[in-house]
Amino acid sequence: MNPFNELLHRKKIPILIIFLFRVTAAFACNLPGHFEFDVSNDEEILYSGCYDAINLGPHIITYILTKERLIGDRAERPSAQFTQDRDGGILQNKLTEYGYSLPWHGDYYYSGYDRGHMAPNADFNDSYENALATFFIANIWPQTPHVNRSSWLITENETRRLAWEYSIIWVTIIVDEFSDEMVEDIQVPSCFKKRVYDLNTGNLIYEIDVFQWDEEE
Repeated sequence: MNPFNELLHRKKIPILIIFLFRVTAAFACNLPGHFEFDVSNDEEILYSGCYDAINLGPHIITYILTKERLIGDRAERPSAQFTQDRDGGILQNKLTEYGYSLPWHGDYYYSGYDRGHMAPNADFNDSYENALATFFIANIWPQTPHVNRSSWLITENETRRLAWEYSIIWVTIIVDEFSDEMVEDIQVPSCFKKRVYDLNTGNLIYEIDVFQWDEEE
């Protein structure tokens, strides 16, 4: 059964909400040099993305987070590098066809920036394998240590709190504003936008823009 149909069946989510989820994700990738991808385990799509092959990072990351996923024992954070093949190498093969490529883990060495997850490890650490799937080079952007370890971390903790409160939420991260800074060939974002929706009603319940630097700087 398709993961979205299975979710619809189990959670009784309105068909319109699932339709909007699909259409929004697809439409957002109708841009030059942008490519859709999914990262899955054997049973479900964990998160989906629209990869920006021009700036070398995810234009959009989106996923459904349930309270159920957060209940129970948590897997240890993987001590792993970000690789190009957490989706089975599908995105990299697609990019190669069009003359693009994914960055490498080592591109961030000595850059002064952290490798900032968009779909975070802690939202998928119900199993080690699921947590490991977030260590995908197409799931990260350069983030300043302050943003990655403080400002963005606060938004991740709030997202999990909302999943507990609302039982099932839809999380969307958008990156479409950039600074003049570069990490190798990767353009450094100036802002990370997070939107969280209650999937029972479709209502926007959390909206925040996190800037790499103070706006007045």
